[in-house]
Amino acid sequence: MNNVQKYQNVQVMTSDRVRLVIMLYDGIIRFNTGAQKAIAEGDIESRSYNINRSLAIVTELCSSLDMERGGEIADNLFHLYQYGIEQLNSANLNNDSKPIDVFNRIINELKQGWEAISESKAEAPVVAAPEERRSISYGV
Repeated sequence: MNNVQKYQNVQVMTSDRVRLVIMLYDGIIRFNTGAQKAIAEGDIESRSYNINRSLAIVTELCSSLDMERGGEIADNLFHLYQYGIEQLNSANLNNDSKPIDVFNRIINELKQGWEAISESKAEAPVVAAPEERRSISYGV
């Protein structure tokens, strides 16, 4: 394992769930961009490799949804991911990057939403428990 892979493993193992979803979306976008480049260059092997990697991530996202607790949000994400799988398969079968563009727009919007969640968690004020506030304010 090279240094980049070691760093990525550490990054994944220490990230919270929201950050992991963002990283997975980044991976989809990266592989989709690679597939689009391969389509433009006529590189069938690279196109298939990149689309298959993207499909693997989307499939993992689908399988990780908690449909019972997630309710309507999980259901909507499931349908978006299924649509993305259809778009990626269409791009691969037809050697066409347009379906990838469509899916990338969806993923970018989802990613922005998760990033907003991540930022709001980071900006949330840390409020000490009542006992801690009392001891600090009274110097106890």
